[in-house]
Amino acid sequence: MVVEWDGAGSAMPKLSESGALALLRIATGVLVFPHGIRKLIQGPVAAVGRQMLAHGFPESFAYVVTAGELAGLFLALGLYSRIAAAAVAATMWGIVIWVQLGLWSHVGTGGGVSLEYPLLLAVIATLLTALPPTRWSLDRRH
Repeated sequence: MVVEWDGAGSAMPKLSESGALALLRIATGVLVFPHGIRKLIQGPVAAVGRQMLAHGFPESFAYVVTAGELAGLFLALGLYSRIAAAAVAATMWGIVIWVQLGLWSHVGTGGGVSLEYPLLLAVIATLLTALPPTRWSLDRRH
C-alpha cells in the first residue's frame, strides 16, 4: 500500500518509502516533460538554438536538450527509469552549469529562481539514477 494511516490518532498519512520515491520520480518527470514538448512543437533549433550558440554549443545541440527533457515522460512512467533519470539529470546539470550558474549570488532573493529550479531537478534526477525502480514503476521486476 502506498499510503497508510498510523492509527495513533494522527491525521497525517504515512507514505511508504517506495511510494515517496515514486511520487518524487513522477513529479520530476511531469515538470520536465512539458519543456521538451514546447521545444519539439516550436522546433528545437527555433526554440533554443540561439541560446545554444550564446553558450558555445552548436545550434543542433538543441536536439540533445529537447531529448533530455522529453525523457521526463519515461521518468514519470517509470519506464527505463535510470536511463531517463540520467538524461534528465545531464540536461538539468547542463542548464545549471552553462546557463544559470551566474545567478548563484541571487539564490534566495527571488532573482535566482532560474538557477534554483533546474538545480533542484538536477539533484533529484541524479538521486533517481542511483535508485532501483519502485513498485510503482513500469520497469520494475516482478
